Amino acid sequence: MNFTSSELDQFVTTKEAARRLAISEKTLLRHVRLGRLEYVDLGTESREVRRFSVGQLERFILTRRRKEIVPCLSISQMGVRTSITTSKSVVAAFTDLQSPRTAGKPLR
Repeated sequence: MNFTSSELDQFVTTKEAARRLAISEKTLLRHVRLGRLEYVDLGTESREVRRFSVGQLERFILTRRRKEIVPCLSISQMGVRTSITTSKSVVAAFTDLQSPRTAGKPLR
């Protein structure tokens, strides 16, 4: 596959890709490892040189974009409480919850 010079300009380094996405290089490589981002390996057998397509980065941004969450009306419309609730529960110590030992060797 032959690339023209304008097509080669559309590939960026790991550092530049991370800068464009406003994330760290470590986070960028995690996205690569999880298969969320693709790259082109331009290195040799002993050294990997990753290049990221600008178009791929733009698609990544679009797929990761979140919609604004609209609050639930039943929760957001809560007014001031009109009554006071009291609890009739009893506080018990943790040791009160243990069952007594019924059989076996005596504890030392």
